Amino acid sequence: MELGSSSSRKSRNSGHKLCFCGLKASINQAWTDKNPARRFYGCPRFKFGNGCKYFSWFDEEEVIWRRSKWKQRKDEDEIVRQFEECFV
Repeated sequence: MELGSSSSRKSRNSGHKLCFCGLKASINQAWTDKNPARRFYGCPRFKFGNGCKYFSWFDEEEVIWRRSKWKQRKDEDEIVRQFEECFV
């Protein structure tokens, strides 16, 4: 399942994501081995073959936040390990 490029355009009034056609992006669910049950925004016309191929992961902000926190935790663990080596 290959979809078009990602974007995070939002309507000024409603806060909903808009596809490149200017329509409210629909929330769909991926059923691939790589992304089972992962939700994404897509052009509502995609299934009809005349859509703009808009694509954006629904949880992208959460994934970025989790990666950032994981890296921070890893860095903190490394600092603690180095500190313990100095004083043990």
